[in-house]
Amino acid sequence: MKVKKISDHRFVWFILMLMTLVSIYWVLESTGFVALVMDTEQFKSYIISTGYWGNIIIISLMAFAILFKLLPSAAVALASGAVYGHTWGTIYIIIGAWMGAVIAFSITRLLGSDALCRLSGRRILVKQEQSQSWLMFGVFVSRLIPVLPYDLISYAMGLTPLKLWRFSIATLIGVIPTSFFLAHVGGEIAETNFEAMLSGMMTAGLVILLPVIVVMVIFYRYGKFKNLFSSIRCEKQ
Repeated sequence: MKVKKISDHRFVWFILMLMTLVSIYWVLESTGFVALVMDTEQFKSYIISTGYWGNIIIISLMAFAILFKLLPSAAVALASGAVYGHTWGTIYIIIGAWMGAVIAFSITRLLGSDALCRLSGRRILVKQEQSQSWLMFGVFVSRLIPVLPYDLISYAMGLTPLKLWRFSIATLIGVIPTSFFLAHVGGEIAETNFEAMLSGMMTAGLVILLPVIVVMVIFYRYGKFKNLFSSIRCEKQ
């Protein structure tokens, strides 16, 4: 009975947090802020007009975009590069994306798998042996591949035994190439130097692809692909 009460308590907190995220997005949408974010030039002008608050706004929006996917994180990242340039633009993107991932991880870690199980009817089970190092490496690899859902991976990892510090390090290092790429593209768009932008995109693309290629070759060479997430499985309740 006590376990059930704890489970109910966590489920209520899950619903409250979900309603909070939806409410924040509704306010941003109804005030036209989401449309502003989608317009790179106007959003750039807005960030510049906020002065020293601009970097805090960029970081906060990046974090929220990770927590709630309807806000386009790529648009925020491009604006960061356009306003602050390659170096600081990249740093602000990294901080925001890292914060969002850690918060998402912590939410599911604190609430546990019961809330997700109630909503989806499935429970994630993870074998304890050898899961820490493999899960950490899996998070790192996933951050290098932009097509993988950044937010869903962050939430899902909170349901595994992966330690927070391992998740944080893997995310922090893995998100650097993509952050650099987006900040670089945003910076070149702001300068309207299309020849330099094309060259920069190719260079930044190589920065992202090379680590992925190296990882894939190593995994293929040692036959580790199928073991990467073999410790994770789902079963119906």
